[in-house]
Amino acid sequence: MLRKIAIGVILFSLIFIVVAYTAPASIPTPVPTVFQTANLAINPTEVNPGVEIIITAQVTNTADTEGTYGAGLMINDVTVETTEVTMTSGESRPLSFVGSMATPGTYEVTWAELVGEFLVPRLTGEFVVAGDEPLDLGGSQITAPDFTAVDVVTGETLSLGQFSGSTVLLNFVNLGCSSRLSEVVSAQLLAIKELRGQRHDFIPVSVFCGCCQPDVLREFAVQNDLTWPWILDTGNSIVHKYERYLKQYGYPTLIFIDKEQNIREVTGYIDISTLSVKIDEILQ
Repeated sequence: MLRKIAIGVILFSLIFIVVAYTAPASIPTPVPTVFQTANLAINPTEVNPGVEIIITAQVTNTADTEGTYGAGLMINDVTVETTEVTMTSGESRPLSFVGSMATPGTYEVTWAELVGEFLVPRLTGEFVVAGDEPLDLGGSQITAPDFTAVDVVTGETLSLGQFSGSTVLLNFVNLGCSSRLSEVVSAQLLAIKELRGQRHDFIPVSVFCGCCQPDVLREFAVQNDLTWPWILDTGNSIVHKYERYLKQYGYPTLIFIDKEQNIREVTGYIDISTLSVKIDEILQ
């Protein structure tokens, strides 16, 4: 009788040991989500105090699973803003931060392993001082820098020079990188459209920041029947040519160009009536 009980205890113990050993093997090993951050862009790289800049990087989920990317933007080694975005496997998209600095100085930007910088110059009267070289913004007969680019809506290649002989409203705008900026820019673009419906003696040319999504631009243009040239400045090469003006106003910046391709005036956001008055002044 005692012998049978002992055997029963041994068998139970063996079963318990096997179960305890095999259970962990059924738990799947978690697959880490890996994100790659590249192509840091600061636009513009020089702005007046209080003028907003757009800081953008291309983020890609290189893992086989969906994951959440946590981005932290550091300026001068201090985290100033964070965001989280869920991305599917293989998804790649530009992410942006928008902000401004009130104090003049050179600021270092750190995003993951990427590093860049931007300058906020000190203002002295009518001059913007960058280093030791004063830049007079009140000069006249400044020829608008030419550029060649592809219309993001039509796919046509165009240049600013081809509009010589016409009054051009060159507008630097942004859609989709910031909800607040998008609201202001949308209103500006729709004001330009309304004015175009009233008069046909000027040609708008819109240049969008490289952080904008092409599909977003095409959808907005088609939905609102905006038919003038739309350029996505992917490498911000056009922005760099006009950076001295963008640093005053950020987005939007409107540059009024006469028939001789000279820059006559530069403004930030303005309503339709002011737009019309300024075009009248150029045509006189």
